[in-house]
Amino acid sequence: MMRISLRVQYVDGSEAAVIAAAPDLIAFERTYDKPMSVFATDTRIEWLLFLAWTSLSRQKQTAEEFDPWTDLVEGIVFGDDAGDEIVPLESSQPTG
Repeated sequence: MMRISLRVQYVDGSEAAVIAAAPDLIAFERTYDKPMSVFATDTRIEWLLFLAWTSLSRQKQTAEEFDPWTDLVEGIVFGDDAGDEIVPLESSQPTG
């Protein structure tokens, strides 16, 4: 897993489509001392918001610190429900 699709819904009614990429995933692992595989069995809202925030921050789409930024968020949608298609980084090898 190298990219995660998220959609942030803000209290003002606007939305942001976010693709958390490798630098954001590394930031998550370093901050929370959890492997990305934790999302297969456990998901916390804080973790999803952190991924969205770190991606938006890295792309200079927000200058807010994490906690004040979360005050602006009404909701977050994770994965396929976010509605953004994620293109695989590598194609699978043919079988047989």
